[in-house]
Amino acid sequence: MINKKIIIASRNSPLARTQTELVISKLKYAGYNNIEKIFIKSKGDIVNKTEFKKFGGKGLFTEEINKLILDNKIHLGVHSAKDIPAVLNKKLSIGAYVEREDVRDVLITKDDNIKNIIQLPKYSTLGTSSPRRVAYIKLLRPDIKIVDIRGNIETRIRKVFNEKIFSIVLAKAGLNRIKKLKYAMNFCNIPLSQMLPAPGQGAIAVTHNKENIFINKICKKIDCVNTRLSLITERSLIKRINGDCFTPIAALAKIKNGSILLKARLFSNDFKSYADDSKIGSTKSANLLGKKCAESLLEKLDTPE
Repeated sequence: MINKKIIIASRNSPLARTQTELVISKLKYAGYNNIEKIFIKSKGDIVNKTEFKKFGGKGLFTEEINKLILDNKIHLGVHSAKDIPAVLNKKLSIGAYVEREDVRDVLITKDDNIKNIIQLPKYSTLGTSSPRRVAYIKLLRPDIKIVDIRGNIETRIRKVFNEKIFSIVLAKAGLNRIKKLKYAMNFCNIPLSQMLPAPGQGAIAVTHNKENIFINKICKKIDCVNTRLSLITERSLIKRINGDCFTPIAALAKIKNGSILLKARLFSNDFKSYADDSKIGSTKSANLLGKKCAESLLEKLDTPE
């Protein structure tokens, strides 16, 4: 059975291709060498920003690949974990999480003298399509002009290089995975004390059909247990608040000494207020921990100061 062909698919962006190759290398290390890869242009890569919001946001990045799985045309789908909606099709399963990369965000400019968000020039432009990042930037620097941008990593960096916008914020994980960039820029890590990541940020998730026992066994061989526990916690949180990619929510779960440490922040939709919460619990109660944290955030945000 080890020589049975495994068909794996992802989006056609440079980052998605890199992440797919990472999953393939882990499969090969586990002894599975007969692998076919398919790269597709998803709806999320094609539609304009108005349609993107109307038709489900980041779920558009995963929809077609997961449909191929359900139609038994492929075996595995490779996704950035933060792109997967909180509620997954009941016939699908996240069979594996690849070990999580650096979860921090990165501020990118052309100016080497800038070391953090506070040092950005007054009223300068910052590009991001993330409500979470917008909320944090508005909190730290209300004068900054936010520009809604989409596109792959290089497309966004090129806008700064060509001085279309002054700065952008991207996930460090993606930059670390791609490694080679055409443009020499100023990269500044944003500390977690200043900006918590999106739920799932830095993790690669592999989806498959629940009924395929052979593929399920394969996934278990490349699954990172600590990443899985962290992501179960974070995904439980966004599911309880009924969150999606338009929800200004930040969360990070860490595994330490057999416990889960969860920190989260939920902003109001107008970004004018927010609630913080943290929880600690057993690794056996990952789902419950995320749910309790979500309920606490919702209660705090609904309660007038």
